[in-house]
Amino acid sequence: MKEYRAELKKLGHKVMAIMDENLGLSKGYIKNAFDGGVDNTAFFGTKVSHYPPCPHPEKVNALRAHTDAGGVVLLFQDDEVKGLQMLKDGVWTDVQPLKNATVINTGDQIEVLSNGRYKSILHRVVPQTGGQRRSIASFYNPSLKATIQPAPQLLDAKVENKVRDFAKYPKFVFGDYMSVYLEQKFQPKEPRFEAVAAI
Repeated sequence: MKEYRAELKKLGHKVMAIMDENLGLSKGYIKNAFDGGVDNTAFFGTKVSHYPPCPHPEKVNALRAHTDAGGVVLLFQDDEVKGLQMLKDGVWTDVQPLKNATVINTGDQIEVLSNGRYKSILHRVVPQTGGQRRSIASFYNPSLKATIQPAPQLLDAKVENKVRDFAKYPKFVFGDYMSVYLEQKFQPKEPRFEAVAAI
């Protein structure tokens, strides 16, 4: 597990570097923002989940709809038993199990840093009647002391050769956001941004 986590952390760095490039940010911008300064380091944690078969799935919420609070989620989901769904164009869509694949999900902090160019995705797990479902989710999140805000380069008209964009999200400390998130995880994300702006 230690070796697996180390390799996934490297993959997380690669994903963030690709996002930097796609957004026109300097290499390492997102990772540095997540680290939150010299004495802080971003958080990388892994959670293993087990969903047993459910004889009455209509009576149970396995994992209610939510967006992820942090940055990048690397999910190794069961390669046979489905259950993960994402909301796309107002419709819940199955994320099909693929053998040896890693599902990458962006969280709320990537949405803020990218000023909405990347979105955190509303997703859920629905119970299944046939088969045991397991997943291993690894979360690459900012340090609790990291200050998160839209990247200033994305607000500069020179970057994209257009009219200056405005910041669509507030500036906040990630630890404050987590305090709000823990109270409002299963509610829409927009009020969370408003609440943390008031702190």
